[in-house]
Amino acid sequence: MPTFKLISAATCPFVQRSAITLEHKQVPYEIEFIDLDDKPQWFLDLSPLGKVPVLVVQEDERAIVLFESAVINEYLDEITPDSLLPADPLVRARHRAMIEFASAMVADSWRMGTASTREAAIEHAQALHGKLARVEAELVGPFFTGDKLSLVDTATIPVLLRTFWTVEIVPELAVFEGLPKVRAWHAAALELESVKRSAVPNLRELYRAYLGDRADSWVGSQLGSS
Repeated sequence: MPTFKLISAATCPFVQRSAITLEHKQVPYEIEFIDLDDKPQWFLDLSPLGKVPVLVVQEDERAIVLFESAVINEYLDEITPDSLLPADPLVRARHRAMIEFASAMVADSWRMGTASTREAAIEHAQALHGKLARVEAELVGPFFTGDKLSLVDTATIPVLLRTFWTVEIVPELAVFEGLPKVRAWHAAALELESVKRSAVPNLRELYRAYLGDRADSWVGSQLGSS
C-alpha cells in the first residue's frame, strides 16, 4: 500500500470529502494544513489549480500528486476493498452525476453563508432547498442508497454539516424544511466515526468564525443574535 499525505484547509468541505473517505476506508494518512489566504509556494508547486484537497501518493520511488476530491475519492475506492460505488455501470454513472450535483450544493451553501444581504441569502437558500428536494426524492435512507455509505454520501455530508450550521444562525433560511429524509441523513452522518474523525475538533466554531469575520456576510452579522 502506498503512503498518503492529505493537504488540507481546516474548514474546506472538499477536503472533508476525502478525509471521510480515508477514514471510512481505514487508510492511514498524514495531514498537513495550509492557510488558503497565504498559500505557501511548495503547495502552489504541487497543486495545478491552487486548491485543496491535494493527495500526495508515495508509491515506492515515485510520488504522484492527485487533486480534486472526486478523483481522490474514486482512486481511494479503487485500491481498497468494499467499493463505495455501485457495480452496475449505469447506476455508477448516476452516482458520479450526483457527486457533481453535490458540488453545486456546496456552491449554493457557500453563497448563502457569504451573501451580503438577507434577500440574497434567502435566494441562495431556496436554490439549495430545491436541489436537496431532488436528492430527497432519490434518497433511500439513512444514507443515499440505504444502510451502506457511498461516495455520494462522502461528497454530500460536508455540505449538510455546513448548511445546518448556517441555518442554526439564521433559522428563517429553512433549507431543511419539508425534507425529513435529508434531515435524517444529516443526523445519521453525525453518528459516523469516519465523519467525526474527518474534521478538526472545533470545525463548527471555526466555520461560524469564518462567517463572522467576513464583513460582507449577512449571515455572519447575525451571529450575535443566534
